Amino acid sequence: MTHQKLLSAEQAAKLLITGNKALKFRHYGEAIQALEEFYQGTDAGFKDYYQAQMWLVKAYKGNEQLEKAIALCQQLTNSEQEVTQIWAKQFISTLLPANYSAIESTSQQPEEKINDGKITKKSLNEFKIFCQENLLDDLKELESVRKQTILSVSFVSIVIFIIFCLLVKLFPLEYLIFCFVNQVPLPYFLIFLFLLGFLGCLWGWIAFYTSAIETYTEGFKSKIIQKIFDFINTNKSLNYSSYASEADNEYTLSAFIHSQIFQALLKPNRIQQQECIFGQVNETPIFFSEISTEVELQHRWIKYLTFSQHLKMLRSMMVPPFVVRIVFGFLLPLYSILLVIKLVKSIPYIIVRILRGEQISYRHFDEEIMRNEVSRRTVFKGLFFQADFNKKISGKTIVLPNLLNTNIHALNQNKENLVKLEDPEFSQYFTVYGDDQIEARYVLSTNLMAKLVQFRRKARKNIYVSFVQNMIYIAVEYADDIFEPKLFKKMLSFAPMREYFENIHLMLDIVEDLNLNRHIWGKD
Repeated sequence: MTHQKLLSAEQAAKLLITGNKALKFRHYGEAIQALEEFYQGTDAGFKDYYQAQMWLVKAYKGNEQLEKAIALCQQLTNSEQEVTQIWAKQFISTLLPANYSAIESTSQQPEEKINDGKITKKSLNEFKIFCQENLLDDLKELESVRKQTILSVSFVSIVIFIIFCLLVKLFPLEYLIFCFVNQVPLPYFLIFLFLLGFLGCLWGWIAFYTSAIETYTEGFKSKIIQKIFDFINTNKSLNYSSYASEADNEYTLSAFIHSQIFQALLKPNRIQQQECIFGQVNETPIFFSEISTEVELQHRWIKYLTFSQHLKMLRSMMVPPFVVRIVFGFLLPLYSILLVIKLVKSIPYIIVRILRGEQISYRHFDEEIMRNEVSRRTVFKGLFFQADFNKKISGKTIVLPNLLNTNIHALNQNKENLVKLEDPEFSQYFTVYGDDQIEARYVLSTNLMAKLVQFRRKARKNIYVSFVQNMIYIAVEYADDIFEPKLFKKMLSFAPMREYFENIHLMLDIVEDLNLNRHIWGKD
């Protein structure tokens, strides 16, 4: 392929999102068109340049253009990126045998060329046997690492706690009270040093805790979650990924906003996406992932209140050192107050995550608390599902949990009309809004409402549904990370494995539970 004039960053990002979306829903021709245009109009300096080529190889394969897929894959084996080289060398082996077997079996089994996406459902007893035969060794290894992690975290916690207690004991509280009562100037420099010590203890503990949890969880998804997914994915019509590129995140965030379920005053501008499953179930293209969407606000003003910024500014003005010391002494009360605020913010942040046995993101702690550069508010956390609804509709219909249970960000901000449906059981769980009363009743048939009630009871979580254009979006709220191991839960117990198994099955069952694969939903 010859490279044409380079695309702008905005054009490239748009093509990448289009190609990625088309690939996820197996619209291979559309994916090839977008990704080829991206490839021809970019170079290695563009972000996700090699990722786009990997997607293009997959699109070629899906579109049965095996010669192009093999040629591009061979080219990627000589890529500048080692990760891309490894991927290409592994993926090319799936192209050659696939090509050979397709030719060999054409006369015998032509129907296998098209996969209907029907998944044979596995029972819980079958899954128990699978765990004993395939996961037990890995789980024993993880359990050993978990115990070592608890011991090391406990030891470091005790050491830091002792240091923290010593600082508290040495803190001159009585002297500060004396200064305050007798109107003697407070020793702000001493206060500042003690506050730095307290924050230093917390910072050191979080750095260690984060590192220890990362060591424990490393390889968990490839060893456990991937195997559970492969066990469920009986006909190989689905794909699993524990990594999300920037283009993946942009695509999912745009779909989340397009769903119009969560219409807060401030739209989410940040997304964390973890597990992603996409492909076909019963001939219906689906995509779902574990996400957390947030509104992120930048604190651009904070730099004017920090010591480092003040010092940099004074040095740029060639201010003598003694003046710097005077300014520092004058601003010590401000610095001390800021440290107190950081200390107060950090304690609940840490305690909540420890009690849940969850990983603490050091980067988030540093940005949100230590440097106070941003504030983030979670809009939605849980599983987000999208699929072709395949019924052409002009308006939108949004199904929310009733007012007592609903997420505040999902309240009817756009003042859509309330749709009253004559189904008391459905109304017990859901409230419906839409811009077309007739269309809302047409979409929410009696059968579909019964299916949504059934699905809500099975999930035992808040369920949000929207029908927009030819798409159906479903959001299932979770308070915790779904596919992350918990530090204080035994890995040799079947309970967490059952939870992972049921969470994946829950989303795959949506297509069957809601009859999304029925021909009644064909486009007009």
